Amino acid sequence: MSQYLSYLPDFLLGIGGTTALLVGAWQDTKAGRDFVRWLSLVTFVLAGASVIFIASLLTTSPWVVWNSLTVAFSLLFLGIGGWIVLVESAPATHAGEWYALVQYAVLGMLVLARSANLAALFLGIETLSLALYVLIAFRYSSRANLRGGVMYLVLASFASAFLAFGLALLYAASGTINTSELAKQFSDGLYLSPIVKIGLALFLVGIGFKLAVVPFHMWAPDVYDAAPSTISGVIASASKGAVIAALFPLAVVLKTHGDLLYGVTVLSVIIGNLLGLLEQRPKRILAYSSIAHVGYILTGYLALQASWPAAATGATPLVQVIWFYVVGYSLAALGAFAVFSQLEDGRPLYLRDLRGLLKRHPLAAWLLLVFVISLAGIPPTIGFLAKLYLFLEAVRAGYLWPVLWALVGSAIGVYYYGRIIAQLFMSASEGIEMKIQRDKLRDAVLTVTACLVVFFGVLPSVIL
Repeated sequence: MSQYLSYLPDFLLGIGGTTALLVGAWQDTKAGRDFVRWLSLVTFVLAGASVIFIASLLTTSPWVVWNSLTVAFSLLFLGIGGWIVLVESAPATHAGEWYALVQYAVLGMLVLARSANLAALFLGIETLSLALYVLIAFRYSSRANLRGGVMYLVLASFASAFLAFGLALLYAASGTINTSELAKQFSDGLYLSPIVKIGLALFLVGIGFKLAVVPFHMWAPDVYDAAPSTISGVIASASKGAVIAALFPLAVVLKTHGDLLYGVTVLSVIIGNLLGLLEQRPKRILAYSSIAHVGYILTGYLALQASWPAAATGATPLVQVIWFYVVGYSLAALGAFAVFSQLEDGRPLYLRDLRGLLKRHPLAAWLLLVFVISLAGIPPTIGFLAKLYLFLEAVRAGYLWPVLWALVGSAIGVYYYGRIIAQLFMSASEGIEMKIQRDKLRDAVLTVTACLVVFFGVLPSVIL
């Protein structure tokens, strides 16, 4: 029974998503759409309560791991799921499918964050990816959305083949898929095996695509620009956070491919920021920004080599600040993309469309300002403290040069964040006919989100 309790959040999300799917197919009316929307919110709340309940029982299972780190990530992803339900109004059609897919995507994140074996890791990635394929192309009447969904489908499937082959080689070399058993064998010297090194290299190729790090980043701007803005925010933040969470038990890659990860990290923070300098579409700017932010997270991840294998349980300060960074980045990225969703009218959004937003919709302009300065790492936002804590911990672990490269990348990134802010407050709005979709509930949720960005930047101990 304790093992069944370990899967209670998964059961709730699976049942809730399937119920939303059936109700939406049975009654695709306004009443039915509102019902599945609030049903989805209740499902996320119940799943969050179940996570807290299970954490107090310290249950164990062959497929999921419960510790302070997995509980923290699980609550974060469930909170993001509830946030999406509140911010994004129900689609005019197929609302049941929309909310079902959102719940299945969060289910994949939970499986990834708590994976206790290689099969669970692969299952979580595929569950998350399959839901995102359809969510990206959900507005299939738009050619851009359909193209983005197909692009992500083809490239993600290609990356999944590398991932599966790499995990298969790890199993062939060790005879187990359990990550805790793998960690023991790695500590005994298994990581020196050529098969393990090849398997981990293939694994990193698949993970590199999911994280959109250089040189696996070329799909990101096109997919982010094509997808609905809220889903772009999920891809940029929560989906990458789930992959980061799954990397902790396999931190042995730092011993076998540390130099490779070092190169990927430096290239991501430099190239990701440089590519955003001349971009004219704000969603594509944030896509390049997300590449750089993953590079910042990997800067901290590189420093985990000094504390492996304790890093797998979340027992080190560095792991805690990596989680804190994921929280800070998620709040800011989701908020910024949600503001962009208010401006979408079926055509690409350009920087010039933000001109004079302060006069047309002052609240949206101030909210976007808060989110952008947090992404840039400017005080008093959570983005500033997240970078500060992460870089300080990496320096304490002896990884000074990656931090210096990250600081150079951060300095470059301030320029394109400044371009967004300049359009809001310093440019005339003549000739701009962009319509703004007003929603009181969305405005309220985004206002609370912006307040949290500042509040956690002043009092980080509340969540740390």
